[in-house]
Amino acid sequence: MPTDRTLDAQASARDDDRVGRLNGRGLVTTSNRTGPDGAKIVQKRLKGSERRDVFLDAAAAIVLEQGVASVTMEGVAQRCGVNKSLPYRYFADRDAVLAALFDREQANYAARWTQELPQDATFDAAVRAALRHWCVRSDESGELFLRLVTDSGRLRERAREMQEANAKGWALGLKRAYGLPDDVALQYAWFMVTGVTGFLAARNGDDEALIETITVAVVAGAEALKAKHARK
Repeated sequence: MPTDRTLDAQASARDDDRVGRLNGRGLVTTSNRTGPDGAKIVQKRLKGSERRDVFLDAAAAIVLEQGVASVTMEGVAQRCGVNKSLPYRYFADRDAVLAALFDREQANYAARWTQELPQDATFDAAVRAALRHWCVRSDESGELFLRLVTDSGRLRERAREMQEANAKGWALGLKRAYGLPDDVALQYAWFMVTGVTGFLAARNGDDEALIETITVAVVAGAEALKAKHARK
């Protein structure tokens, strides 16, 4: 009689066929599904990294539709149409799935921000670039990212670490541009980082006007702090 482990292995093997079985050239497979014309659907075999992304995409869809707390390993597998044991090949548990999804979204943000930041940018130019980037990010995947970073569960610590890193980066910029003391620069940087949520909520169709308003206010605050501490 086959053991549970054997049955799981057999089910996983069938899932490999569903996702994509290697043929003689090692490229594609013909699935058991058919298209509207009755022809077999030819699938590309997914690499491990690609299949991992498919599971993360499924988790992202669940987050958007039902919330972070609704993500389960079984739910991810069901959305992908595979055996519930298959996601465990790539993630230890649902917390690992959510952590990987968070890290992927943050990595995408960081990479694009690095590309879009003007070289040798002044502080106010960096603020404008950051706000424009957040507008684009919000339009593309803002709801997903906001749900992840505002989660009160297991992702809370990860979100805090991300915000802390961002705050330290802005604090360094404030010290360089305005000579603010370390503690003051970090306090103001935290104000800037946590204010992003309010900035996004204030969007009314004229992003450039809003960006200008916020940038002027941020720079004015930094200038006021510089003047205050210069008198001491």
